[in-house]
Amino acid sequence: MRQPLAAGRFYPEDKERLERIVRSFLVSGARKNMRAGIVPHAGYLFSGRTAGKVFSILPEKKIFILLGVNHSGVGKKVCISLDDWETPMGIVRNDKELGIRIFERLGAEKIEVEINEKAHSYEHSIEVELPFLQLSQKQTDIVPIIFKNLDYEECRKIGTILSEFVSDEIFFLVSSDFTHYGGGYGFTLFSAGKDNFEKYDKDIVDSVVKLQGKTFYDKASKGTVCGIYGITILIELAKLKRWHGELISYSNSADVSGDWENVVGYVGVGFE
Repeated sequence: MRQPLAAGRFYPEDKERLERIVRSFLVSGARKNMRAGIVPHAGYLFSGRTAGKVFSILPEKKIFILLGVNHSGVGKKVCISLDDWETPMGIVRNDKELGIRIFERLGAEKIEVEINEKAHSYEHSIEVELPFLQLSQKQTDIVPIIFKNLDYEECRKIGTILSEFVSDEIFFLVSSDFTHYGGGYGFTLFSAGKDNFEKYDKDIVDSVVKLQGKTFYDKASKGTVCGIYGITILIELAKLKRWHGELISYSNSADVSGDWENVVGYVGVGFE
């Protein structure tokens, strides 16, 4: 069982309070025929509204393949979890059989991959999405995968492999925040301010929506988009399946904090 890491930090550890907050971010609206999406993974105070707008319109799916970030750097380039995951709202089951199939396919294609629960035990990017899944889906299983240090060709190759697993029962969800700007993040390529930040960040978002995988990878490599690998993989998969991207929501931490000296962008994207 993978125990909660982010409870009490990124979201409330009290079950009733957590459920109340997540429900406040879920908006009414018809579910869309989406096959994949991108959502942020910051503290709910900052990114919850953008995440909620995406989760509110996701279709009911039996399985979510979750593509997260390996912030800690523990383990190989691709780390898969086979554990069930716990949040304050209960247990989220892991589709271990599917996880093993993906592991075997990636390994057969010489991708550096392993089953590594320790790497996942340090990582919040997938866990933060689970309470939203628990309240927006009637019942779903997960396959958690995190990435680090992939070049573009490795991302493209993984996207091709994962495209083999596309089905009406499966949804691909990437967890990523976008540009992290400021001295606190070691990134000050341009002058601080709303106009400069949003122009820079939305230019990167535009390459995602237009499914420009190499363009996105190159731009993100020069910046601070933490989910660069999962997003590039998803873009390459979406191109193969002829899906199209749609920006659902854009926000940033300064919307809440008012701090443009240190700010993070949050994006909700859907693929149909």
